[in-house]
Amino acid sequence: MVRYADDFVVFCETKEDAERCQDILSEWLEIRGLQLSKEKTKISHLTEGFDFLGFNIKHYKATKTAKTGWKLLIKPSKNSVKKLRAKLRDEWQSLVGFNVATVIKRLNPIIRGWANYFRISVASETFRSLDHWMFQRECIYGRRTHPQKPKWWKAKKYFGRLNLERNDQWVFGDKTYGAYLLKFNWFLIERHTLIPGNYSPDNPKLQDYWAKRYLVKTKDLTLSKQKIAKRQKGKCSKCGESLFNGEEIHQHRKKPGKEGGNYTYSNIELVHLYCHQQIHATEKTVDNSIVLK
Repeated sequence: MVRYADDFVVFCETKEDAERCQDILSEWLEIRGLQLSKEKTKISHLTEGFDFLGFNIKHYKATKTAKTGWKLLIKPSKNSVKKLRAKLRDEWQSLVGFNVATVIKRLNPIIRGWANYFRISVASETFRSLDHWMFQRECIYGRRTHPQKPKWWKAKKYFGRLNLERNDQWVFGDKTYGAYLLKFNWFLIERHTLIPGNYSPDNPKLQDYWAKRYLVKTKDLTLSKQKIAKRQKGKCSKCGESLFNGEEIHQHRKKPGKEGGNYTYSNIELVHLYCHQQIHATEKTVDNSIVLK
């Protein structure tokens, strides 16, 4: 397998250097049958800012807080926020008529995934804004579901201190089962920790370093999966490689359902998508008495 990056940024001291660098890259790619996208490729100054992989990177004036008078801030881009709101809006509209448990099940993975991705940036203000927007959508859901009921009744039914770890009386959820909708600002901002330049994952002397680094990523999973990932030390139970290599993570039952196996912690293990496919492919060949050599 070959992995390559098709999005990259080059930082230069001057505009002339940037133009020359673009020519060099074009020549280098042309030899390999590739070319830069004219629509996506541009040269801009840091004070103008640019979007990259969903983030906006820009130099801001900071005469009082920075020695240079400028401060580099990386935030979620306006386009990323716009796309998220459109996605959530579509989900809310499609959930009209569904119970609150279904709403939570559908929306929480979207909130968790987006917040975990952008929590490494300057995103606190964006998170607060999104929570305010979501509160409005929650109120709209209540009005549509119970048009004849007064506001206090809907507030009592859907809002309360459902997340016992937080002193927040305005958490939207299902009071019957205690399930609740996540809030963006519950995801603490955590800056990305740089990897030393000579720290290769292939270096056997650095296995402990990489194992600890991979385990940190378990926080991006649901609480139930976090427990299983930590038990597996952040590794796929099939191939032994890190669970967090970019592949989709699947739950696999050690004892299949047809044999009475259920979704309990002791019977569940986390594997990569393709590893999961290999497991079931092997089981199928065994059931069919096919021997592979």
